Amino acid sequence: MKQLLWVLVYLLPFGVVAQDEYYQKTNEPSPTKRVYTITLKDGTQLRGELIRQDSSEALIRTSNLGEIRLKSDQIVRMEQVGTHAEGEGFPNLFSQTMRIAPTAFSAEKGRVYFRNYFLYFSQFEYGINDNWSVGTTFFTFGPTNIFSVNTKVSFPLGDRVRLGVNGQYAAVRFDNFLFNKGLYANIGYLQGMVTTGDRQNNTTYGLGWSIANGDVSRSFIGTFGLVRKVSPKLTFISENFVLFGSGTATFAGIASAGVRFDRRRHAFDLAAYIPLIFERNSTALLTFTPFASYHLRIGK
Repeated sequence: MKQLLWVLVYLLPFGVVAQDEYYQKTNEPSPTKRVYTITLKDGTQLRGELIRQDSSEALIRTSNLGEIRLKSDQIVRMEQVGTHAEGEGFPNLFSQTMRIAPTAFSAEKGRVYFRNYFLYFSQFEYGINDNWSVGTTFFTFGPTNIFSVNTKVSFPLGDRVRLGVNGQYAAVRFDNFLFNKGLYANIGYLQGMVTTGDRQNNTTYGLGWSIANGDVSRSFIGTFGLVRKVSPKLTFISENFVLFGSGTATFAGIASAGVRFDRRRHAFDLAAYIPLIFERNSTALLTFTPFASYHLRIGK
């Protein structure tokens, strides 16, 4: 069990073991108008008074178009105008993943995303359509030693519930690399997930299992994650893993917490991961692992 957990930790960047309202909602009239410059996904810019905003839409009053309702997913950024402006804010552009584990949200159609984990692992993802994406992950300094390909299909069940299935294949070469010479691993992983909420504030539950070198694992990996927009430029993320199955450990899992610094087209993650192993007739094994990653959306 302990060895399997450390493999899980090692392969985390592959996902193998794998609010909208960032401005406060207001229902009370403000003594002064809150005028914003609003940029939409298609490049359109609007200027108007923010009447109301909640997790699903914003109501804007413009001088030439009157009142306009904008879906939250349409808005790229909002910048308040005036001497008392609160500053520019950015949404979480990378809602299709927490830090490592996927959510049931899809990558944007036609977009390419790049991620890098602690310099060692790099990842590319492409949104084929609104419900289907593909990607690859590899060891930055030697792609032939570790690489992975994955695909995710997801679909909405309503405005605030979405289901997804993520499938992945990873190849790891241990020959003179990590463990004993001559060891190779081919690992497949399938995970189902449900995400509730919107792209800025959501909760994800997942369950998956793996096949390594043709052997189906008797262990299952459960995931639980929280994503919360806590300020115009900051997102809190906690993703956690629990290992279910046979072994000597009475409990094994990984807990984490960290923040994402949201920017116009990219983001930085800083977090801490704590593997937890409780073995029968022994003391608990706890370690602390710092984490850093970078996210970039390529293209307009």
